[in-house]
Amino acid sequence: MYDFTIDGTLNADLSKVYEAFSRPEMIIKWCAPGNLSVSQYHSRFAEGGQYQLVLQSHDGFQQTVVGTFQKIVPNVSLSYTWRWEDTNDISKVELQFIQKTNGTTKVILSQKGFNREQDMLQQQYSWLACFEKLAMVLKTQDVPMPSYIHHYVRDHKSFLQP
Repeated sequence: MYDFTIDGTLNADLSKVYEAFSRPEMIIKWCAPGNLSVSQYHSRFAEGGQYQLVLQSHDGFQQTVVGTFQKIVPNVSLSYTWRWEDTNDISKVELQFIQKTNGTTKVILSQKGFNREQDMLQQQYSWLACFEKLAMVLKTQDVPMPSYIHHYVRDHKSFLQP
């Protein structure tokens, strides 16, 4: 199995960052990499609740992600399953939110359970691109400095595989 972790700091208050991951009107603004956009987002934001995220390219091609919220601790952490609707491969996303003393928020995102390294790498790239959009969304909400200060990525591979 393949996993990755992204550790970054956003120049925004903890409550604003958490809202960006929990409120549909915020998620649709940033949760699509590159030139993709969120054309639809439906969720029941509660433990055991499900979500559906539809990403769309400029030419109309759509991809859909579905999953279930597993654990929600407001302003602290989120975890949920992640599955592209056209596959049976399920991974798990875990997020931690940490308020820093200088008004910034550290976000640690891990996604675990990829069967193929290529799928993991593609998803990792997509999250990094989404974080860039999130930084811009937070910046337009009267955040004084560029929102995304830094990030680094750690790749993890299971050594138990043959």
